[in-house]
Amino acid sequence: MHFSTRFLSAMVVVAAAAAAAADATTPCAPTTNATAVAVTAAADPLNTPSATSPRPTNATETRCRPFLAPCLAGLMSGGTCPDLLPVPAASFGARPRAQGYNLDAIRPGVWVYQDGAYSCLFLRSTNGRRLLLVDAPDSVTSDKPDGSRTRLTDAAEEVLAGSTPHAVDIVYSHAHFDHIGGAARVVAYVRRRYPAARITTWGTASVRAVVRASTSKRAPAPSRLVRRRGATRIRVDAGLVLSLSAAGGHSDDDLAVHILPDAVTGAPGVLHHVDVVFPGWAPPFTLAFTTDVRRFVAVHDVLLAKDWTVFSSGHIRATGSRADVEASRAYAVDLLDAAADATAAVDAAALTAAGAGQIANASSPTLGHVWWLFVRVQRRLQRDACARTMLTKWGCVLAGVDVVVRDNCLMALTWVQVES
Repeated sequence: MHFSTRFLSAMVVVAAAAAAAADATTPCAPTTNATAVAVTAAADPLNTPSATSPRPTNATETRCRPFLAPCLAGLMSGGTCPDLLPVPAASFGARPRAQGYNLDAIRPGVWVYQDGAYSCLFLRSTNGRRLLLVDAPDSVTSDKPDGSRTRLTDAAEEVLAGSTPHAVDIVYSHAHFDHIGGAARVVAYVRRRYPAARITTWGTASVRAVVRASTSKRAPAPSRLVRRRGATRIRVDAGLVLSLSAAGGHSDDDLAVHILPDAVTGAPGVLHHVDVVFPGWAPPFTLAFTTDVRRFVAVHDVLLAKDWTVFSSGHIRATGSRADVEASRAYAVDLLDAAADATAAVDAAALTAAGAGQIANASSPTLGHVWWLFVRVQRRLQRDACARTMLTKWGCVLAGVDVVVRDNCLMALTWVQVES
């Protein structure tokens, strides 16, 4: 995914620049503590992590619906949506500060880092002697041309606030380098800047195998293994404890990184799990290239069973709520239902009406062309039927459905016919 996601990052930079140009008078103040987050929210709600569900307002529905009808009509005629559906305001990610990233406190000792395309978490002990990162994205929007070559180290210094770490940890959520490919640069920086600091990288055995096999050397292999069964705990500070458990859903053993709620201070639980739930958005491509559709759906219940308030997604709108995970689950369930209905609807009569008989026409180039029949006729009819169902229900609720729904439906249709 490296090249495609770096291209995506570049496109997000362009989009962020356009948004900034359109609203150049809006201040974009840095936020590094909980008080600052609350103050900034009043001035610029797009620059503050949202703890509320991105359910559409009546205004959003009203603005979207006129675009939806021609979109559905385009699909009915075998085409596409003539215009993009408007993005709900609640789905927008935060505009990066002048530094090229945002750093927002979401509870004492925990910050979310966001560069406009990717996000990760920073944790710090009260005395500043321990620093922990959850993921280290390799993103065009986090690259910088000099020094450490990643803005993650700038954010680390902002979190440390002048303290000297004795221990630095990096937790890998999974083995994809778009989320962990900045780790080698972070480690190199720490070794130069804080040579006495103990560096520990955490990941599953399969992550270790992938990283060791990589020729890019963008991430050091995990030095501590997270077991696939049960939970591995990391204590950063009193009341600041991580519980790492293999949950899957995107790759085979993606970690659910659970920062446990603190009963003493009342600090909320935080859950980091990437590339399944995209708060405010439909999942891109073929359900974000999941390796297991069944697990993609089921993992939502695993996540919701944990005690947390703030969700860390790894992309676009860096944080979300339980309602975001519930909406993502509902979308995934509806998608499989729509795929099953589309499979049943495209019967022999529908295929005949769509011209499938041309496969037996001796004067046609489609004679005997099995892939034409399967891809251009049967699968197209099924994808269009599935897409119409999903657009009707979700097109004005989650952003991006109009763009990704065909790929989502293709993945769901394949699963329904082959694995379900």
